[in-house]
Order: sequence, then structure tokens, then C-alpha cells
Amino acid sequence: MASGLLKRKETKQPSYSGKEQASKFLSLVEEISPIVALDENNIVRFANASFRKEFRLRFASPVGKNLFNLLKLDSKEEANLRENLHKALKTKLQNQEFKKGKKSYGYSIFRFKDSLGMILKDITENKKLEKKIATLHTQVLASQEEERSRLARELHDGVGQLILAAKLHFQAYQKSEKEHPESFGSGLGLIDRASQELREIYTNLQPSSLKELGLEAALSSLANQIFPIQKIKVKSEFRVPGKIPQEIQNQVFRILQEICANILKHSQANKVELRIFSEKDTLIVSAKDNGKGFKEKEARIKSTGYGLENIRRRTEDLNGTLFLETEPNKGTQYVLRIPLKKRSKEKV
Repeated sequence: MASGLLKRKETKQPSYSGKEQASKFLSLVEEISPIVALDENNIVRFANASFRKEFRLRFASPVGKNLFNLLKLDSKEEANLRENLHKALKTKLQNQEFKKGKKSYGYSIFRFKDSLGMILKDITENKKLEKKIATLHTQVLASQEEERSRLARELHDGVGQLILAAKLHFQAYQKSEKEHPESFGSGLGLIDRASQELREIYTNLQPSSLKELGLEAALSSLANQIFPIQKIKVKSEFRVPGKIPQEIQNQVFRILQEICANILKHSQANKVELRIFSEKDTLIVSAKDNGKGFKEKEARIKSTGYGLENIRRRTEDLNGTLFLETEPNKGTQYVLRIPLKKRSKEKV
């Protein structure tokens, strides 16, 4: 008896009428994502509460109204949605989008019987996040490109100039062993330094001679190694103040290295003056030659390497200024003014 009663209790389930089931289903539909049903002319046959709330429809019911009169999209978005509604008459469409003002909506369209159903979702925050991710990706790519350019400059200004100097020594030795007996050994020494430069690039991109000798000695070594071999008289005066940030030392060395290379390759000078000194909180770098000079605008157009642009960019990286005075047959003078005070952080 007891088991019979227990059995009846376990199997007894609440029963709902068809009307009650329909009511519960409609109640559920009202509260989920915005849903709208349309006929083939885009007239609303049904719109749930979420749809009415999302699009702030003031009248009691949007049924019987044209969807586009309700949404009021701009011409481009409306044309795209109309096209998709037309396509949906033949096939189901998913993960489509339209914009309304500052908001973005994702939607899917499906066909049932003689109507089209449309489920919408506010994806504004998703789109903002996607935009942030895209911006971040762009910044990463820009940073990578900047780093590639920086590495290219380091190779050009460091290893490239050492190889050039070595080449000049080897050419001099090849031309006359008696006149330049030391040039072969000097060239080999420069190749060794170029190899060391490459190793430094793998680590912190700091010039090896600068790291080993300090800025003044590294610049003196640079000038005395490359100019005499070309029978160019060099007069140098380097009075570098103490405790200059390493970044400034590196850049000044590279700038003067590039200037010296330009003098060797283009100036046809036989005299060069190099000076570094400080005035108050400013480092002054000066390089002057008595060569053939050039027209700056033409040099910029014809340049296939880094040249003047590289010097200018390095100077700007240090918040410095570059003054260039040159005319055909009147020589060239570079004057750089680089602030030594700590630079304020860039605004983010």
C-alpha cells in the first residue's frame, strides 16, 4: 500500500494547458534578445519587449509598421540591411552587422513559413574592444617597423662605416704596399671591430669602441683612423662633460660617424675640423670641411642611403637641433645643439 502511494507521488507531474504553455513561452521570448518578425515587404508582424525597449519605440505596438521607419538608419546601413533581408528569403544569414548612431548591432535572419525572423544583439562594446585590439596591433606593427629601422641604422652607421674604413685601408695597401705598409693590418683591425659591433648589436646596440674607450677617446680613434688614409688633415677638439647619459653618447657617436662617412664619400675635402664642447646645459657638436659642398635639397632627393635624414632623425630623437650650412664649392658645416637636461616624458 505504502509502495503504491509512493509510486503515485513520484510519477505525478504538474500539467499545463496549451494556453499556459504558450503564455510561458511568449513570456520567455519577451525577455531575451530583441526579436522581430517581418513579412516579405519588411512590415513588422511581431516585436518582443526587448526590441521595443532597445529601439525606444514610443507607440504601443510596432506591428504593422515598416521596419526601416522604426530603425531610421542612414542610407548606407539601410541599403545593406535591405539587401540582406532580400537574400534571407532564400537562405539563412548569420553574424551580420549594422550601425545606428553610436551603437552597433549584430543580427541573424532566418525564414519560417511566410515570415522572416530577425534576432539582434547590441555589440557596441564588442566593436570598441575590437577597435582597441586593432589599434594595439597597429601600434605593435609600427613598433616592430621602428625597431627594424633602428637596427638598420645601427648596421649602416656602425658596421657599415667600419667596413668602409677597412675597404679604404685595403685599397691603399693594394695601390702601394711601400707607401702604406700598415694599412693591411689596420684594415684587418677594422674588420675585427665590425665583427665586435655585430656582437654588440645582438646585445644592447652600444658601439664597442665607445663602451671600451669612452666618448672622447672613441671619437678621436674614429677621426684618426679614417681621414689620414685619404690624406685628409683632421683637427679635432673633444671636450665632453662628464656623466652624459649613455643614450646621448651613443647617438652623438653615430651622428659623427655618419658625418665623417659623408665627408669621405662626397666632399673631396682635404681639411676637416671636428669639435665637441658644452655651453651651460647644451652639448655642441660641430663638423666642418673645405670640400665641394652641395645643395641640400638635391642631396635629399638623390640620396639612396640614410645620409642627412639619418643625422636629422638621430638629432631629433635627442630633442636637439641641426644647423647645416653648405654651398657648392664652399664646403659644409654641421652644428648640432643637444640639450643635456633630463627630457620631460611624452604625453601618453
